[in-house]
Amino acid sequence: MKKIILLIFVLVGIISSCTKGYDDLNKDPLKTNKVPTTSILTGVLQSMININSGLGYNKTFMLYSQQWSQRETTTRSLYVMDDTSSDWSNFYLNGLPELQEIIRLNSGEDKSDYDKYGKNENQIAVSKILKVWYFSNITDTWGNIPYTEALDNNISFPKYDKQEVIYPLLIQELKDAANMIDENASGFVSGDLMYGGNMNKWKKFANSLRARIAMRMSEVNPSLAQNEVADALSSDVFTSNADNASVNFQNEEANANPLYLEFLTQQWTFVSKPLIDLMNSYGNGTASVPSDPRIPHYADPNQNGEYIGFPYGLTTSESLNYNIEDFSLPAVEVRAMDFASQIMTFSELLFIKAEAEQRGWYGNSADAANTYYQAITASMEQWGISSTDINTYLALADVQYNTTNWRKLIGEQKYIALYTQGANAWNEWKRLDYPVLQFPVAATAVSEIPRRLKYPLSELSLNADNLAEAISDLGSDTMTTRYWWDQ
Repeated sequence: MKKIILLIFVLVGIISSCTKGYDDLNKDPLKTNKVPTTSILTGVLQSMININSGLGYNKTFMLYSQQWSQRETTTRSLYVMDDTSSDWSNFYLNGLPELQEIIRLNSGEDKSDYDKYGKNENQIAVSKILKVWYFSNITDTWGNIPYTEALDNNISFPKYDKQEVIYPLLIQELKDAANMIDENASGFVSGDLMYGGNMNKWKKFANSLRARIAMRMSEVNPSLAQNEVADALSSDVFTSNADNASVNFQNEEANANPLYLEFLTQQWTFVSKPLIDLMNSYGNGTASVPSDPRIPHYADPNQNGEYIGFPYGLTTSESLNYNIEDFSLPAVEVRAMDFASQIMTFSELLFIKAEAEQRGWYGNSADAANTYYQAITASMEQWGISSTDINTYLALADVQYNTTNWRKLIGEQKYIALYTQGANAWNEWKRLDYPVLQFPVAATAVSEIPRRLKYPLSELSLNADNLAEAISDLGSDTMTTRYWWDQ
């Protein structure tokens, strides 16, 4: 495993060293080499979870969604955002070119040279699914982005596509990928750190991810959202936590959980007071006897054996007045070296289904309550909670489903279940408006909790004209500018 990942990191390093813009991005350093596509996939998945659970992009949104609190360097909790060029390039340079290369190798005249690594069409399908995950995150972070021309080798300055154009294309890409999959043929014979080459699980992920993306359009294009959510849910989707799209970090520092690496030298990240308080608000839990059995899996007890979230949105000077031993760090299992980075879970799929049922988009609206309970159950089972504790929690009066208050219940419980998935929790908070998050008094850089990231400064020199057009379409380039689906 070390040798495979090292090989890919060398290749990724070659790609990442390009600094001249999209023209360099589209120069293909893999094209003249017969690199096994299995090795390329391994590198892509490792890059993917480094974004999904990293200390840059993911940690930013763990802080914006107020699931974590910062101490000693609190700028991100106060929404003072540095240049986002690093996050932008991590998406565009570390994964997407390699996925496009897998598609090219399995589509060209010499594709027979690569079918030994898995059926050509199955390799293409997996690459398309992962491309959609990448692009969905990029557009949900910035809004209008280079999409249709971004990976075209012949275009040096790709246009920015509007988000309302991108979303239907992402959905179609997932449909095409799912239809392309041959479950009776081989997937990737090695290197598939997510599903071990199981193409049935890849098809389930494609359809489940399609349901997520379609539901994001619920407030701005409900007719398309309804059609696509219903169609996705009627297809093969996740049926248990065994289907979760997740990849474990490795038991080696070179490919370890970034949070584990952070805690080797510093304790700057804490579970937030807003999250712990919200979780204990169901059932009136206390610091010593929490009502939500997931709290001991999300957070470590403090020196007194209590679960107390660190105050959110303090200045650095204010935060240093607090004794860190009095507050809860992320749980040992969350910062374990080989922590599983969750990309999409069965619980999330069930919350999508419950909302679709409640809206009358799928199945029977009377089933929404039961699906909501199933979603909470799936989340708790994912974290190893016993059936006894699950049933006790579901019996709490304020956990009971209420059709008049469904948005709050689904919004809050989904937010809790999305712990460690910072960007996903942030996006669902924006869409459903729950939980109610308080704007920090000390945050003076912006007027509200950020809704997007500003475009990277690198684009001013690399793709200025197209960037200017994208900003003009959005109306402004601020952290509080609302793009298409966030209305």
